[in-house]
Formats: sequence, C-alpha cells, structure tokens
Amino acid sequence: MMSLREFLTVRRAKKAFRAMRNDYLLYADILPEGTRAALDERFTDLAQAIRCRETEDLDGVVATLRAELGEALPRPRWPWATEWFDVIVSALAVAFCFRAYYYQPFQIPTGSMQPTLYGIHTEEADAPTAWDKGPLRFLKWCATGSSYKDVRVRTPGTLSGYAPSPKPGYVSAVVNGRDRYDLPADVVPEVSRRVPPGSRVAMNQCLWRGYVKSGDFLFVNRWIWNFRHPRLGETIVLSTRGLPGLPNNQHYIKRLCGRPGDTVDLKPDSSYLWVNGKPATDPPRLEEIAEHFRPWPGAPAYLGYAPAEGSPYPTKTHFELGPGEYLAFGDNSGNSLDSRYWGAVPARNLLGPASFVHWPFTSPRWGRIR
Repeated sequence: MMSLREFLTVRRAKKAFRAMRNDYLLYADILPEGTRAALDERFTDLAQAIRCRETEDLDGVVATLRAELGEALPRPRWPWATEWFDVIVSALAVAFCFRAYYYQPFQIPTGSMQPTLYGIHTEEADAPTAWDKGPLRFLKWCATGSSYKDVRVRTPGTLSGYAPSPKPGYVSAVVNGRDRYDLPADVVPEVSRRVPPGSRVAMNQCLWRGYVKSGDFLFVNRWIWNFRHPRLGETIVLSTRGLPGLPNNQHYIKRLCGRPGDTVDLKPDSSYLWVNGKPATDPPRLEEIAEHFRPWPGAPAYLGYAPAEGSPYPTKTHFELGPGEYLAFGDNSGNSLDSRYWGAVPARNLLGPASFVHWPFTSPRWGRIR
C-alpha cells in the first residue's frame, strides 16, 4: 500500500503530465521531427513511471520534461495578456449565464408603478449645488442616481414638436425638424404649455432645468417560475411582444392582478380589486393599494383600483381570463398603461417576478420588492 507521501507525489505527477501534454499537443505539428520524437519518448517514460508508481525520482522526471518543453516550445507573446483575456472571457460568460437564466437586471422606465417603484422622475431646481460640479457630480450620481440637467437650445429656430426619444423615460423636443433635445417624460406636459409646438426658440434658451433622478434598478428572478406558478399580487416583468397597441419587444413592469380562470372586476364605487367576486386582500399589498396606504415614509398614497376618470384610453372594467392569460395592472392606477387598456397578457410574455431593488443605494425603496 502506498504511503500518503507517495500518493501525493503520483497525483502531482498526473496533473503535471496532463498539463504538459496539452501544451505539447498545441505545437506538436510545427516542431522538428527529432524534437517531437524525443519529447514523445519522454512522455512515454513519465507515463510508465506513473503507472508503476516509481515515486523515488518522479518529481525529477517531471522537472526534466518541463525544462525540455520550455526549450522546445515557442514562447508565447505577452503571456500576462493571454491570462487576463482568459479571466475576462470566463467572467463575462458566467455573468451572461447568470443574467439569462437566474437574475436579470432591469430599470424602471416610467412612473406606472409609483409609489412602489419609481421610473425616471424629476425635481426642478434653478441652479446646481457644489455636489453637482466636477468629480463630486459623479460621486453623487453613484450614491443617489440624481444628476443636474440644464436643457438649452443650441440653434435658434422653430419648435417642430415633441417626439418619442430612443432613451427610455425621455421625450425629444425637436427644433427645426432635426435638432433633438431630450427631456424627462414627466416634465413634457409643463414644458409644452410654456413652449408649444410652433413657437420660436432662441439660442441658449432654457427648456428645462433641474434634477433627473434615475429610475429604480432591480433584479428579475428568471428561475422561480420553473418551480411554481405566478402568484396574485406579485410585481412582475413582462414583454410587450404581440400585445395590441404597444411597441414591440419592450419590457414593462406591473403587478399581477389576475390569473388563468379568474374573473376580475374594477368597480367605480370601490377602490379594491375584485377577484372572483371578492375584494382582493392577499397578499397584503393589494389591500394596502385599495386602502390608499403609503409604502414608505414621505411617499404619496396609493390611488386604489377604481377606474380613473378622464382617461385618454378605452378602459375595461370586467375581465374573464382563459387558460394561460394574466392581468397586469400598474400601482399608479391613474397613470398606468396596462391590462385595462390592452387586455390580458399571454403566459409566454411573462419573464419573472421583480425581486430586489439594488440601486440607487440611498433610495427608500432599496431592498426586497413587495
């Protein structure tokens, strides 16, 4: 029976043999025939010594072969760069797999889930503070997600109108039909009253200034629904693919308010969500929304689920869900484009429940999502 020392020596030699053999095979086809024959013989001797457990000089045989390989094989250029490249590629592969199959990052683009979660929103201010200048500006943004913006016209002309921006949460003010100035979506109604389409704008005219606060950044749990069905009241992320009247292949975040087989009603005389003839109180968040609860100190109260008056969209108030159909409503019921307008969401469009707000760190909403 081998001693522990002999066992460790043999195991060490096996690992070295495999590593050196892989390096050798990478360059074997470009080595001179005599060198290749000599190295093949050395590998055969080492393999024989390992099989016979000749441990007395096994480390010496390994060292000799390693030295001969070092002389025979071409030296790699910038070996440190190769090692770092391997590390970076491996890290990216792990990160992409984690994102695709486990927890996907997502940004809240709009205010449809306020006050539970916030999209890009603003606060008017006449001038920046010391924290909004120089390198401190970046540090402030890293901690709070807030940055000072002063949107000014660079070229005088006529304001052609306001158009959707490629940036989620923004709308573009278009001047002279070509120059675009991105404005946070929630300030556009006020800006358009002050500067309606067709107005003349001067060079350096301020369209809007103040603080733009980034929407909440969160993780979406992509694996949990492999083990259970979506639950009533969960905050979910869904794809707009194939939903009527919506831009294709975007992601929306809403609250799950109806499941396959449910009958859901919104009643003008009740702020509750009625599911299968009863007011929904489980999970507690559904009852809190109906009771105009404030989810965190300083937050505005929920509006409830009563149909909003004066909505520009055709609002449905009665839903009978078939197999594979779900309802998705926003918590900001007076300002949410959701299933009340575009109907049920197919099961294939559901991505997963929103689980955790991970940024901004100073947000009162940081942490687990209810």
